[in-house]
Amino acid sequence: MDELNSLFESLYEHDDRGLVLTIAAFAEDTLELLLLAYLREPKQAKELVNGFNAPLGTFSARVKAAYVLGLVQKDGYKTLEILRKVRNRFAHNWDGVSLDRQDIESLINQFSPSRLEECGAKESETGKASARVRLIKKMSDILIDLRMLAKNLNKDGIKAPLVMGEMEPVSVEFVEVEQFPHESS
Repeated sequence: MDELNSLFESLYEHDDRGLVLTIAAFAEDTLELLLLAYLREPKQAKELVNGFNAPLGTFSARVKAAYVLGLVQKDGYKTLEILRKVRNRFAHNWDGVSLDRQDIESLINQFSPSRLEECGAKESETGKASARVRLIKKMSDILIDLRMLAKNLNKDGIKAPLVMGEMEPVSVEFVEVEQFPHESS
């Protein structure tokens, strides 16, 4: 929780680019922690998640993996995908990018309401929270949930279930058939 508190305190010091890139980097690191906490066999899990050409080494791959493994619900998946798209806009453009830009604000407006918004917390004076405020609130929800899940998985020793383990052998009997009966017309 100290890392989260430190992150949230620093967010208000950043310009839009710094804010988006910082939140995205923290989310990517959090997904790494979550996947490593859940996957079996730590050595092989690290090879999947970390390092050069790791299959789960990108933000996009980690978001998808967390979702298909059932570690992130659909709303969290959608939120992280929107964050990834917003991050890419900032990372691949050096000029004229801000949270107030219509295309970026439109992406952030696709977020479902944060817990603070659902509880009726006061919004900005205009009656609608800015894209910056919505981004911080919604990502706070997601990051807290993901960090707590990773912590609980580690604490409780919960790992991905072993689906194919020591199973009883199955015996199969083959029957020779000369001709299949035809359906009558």
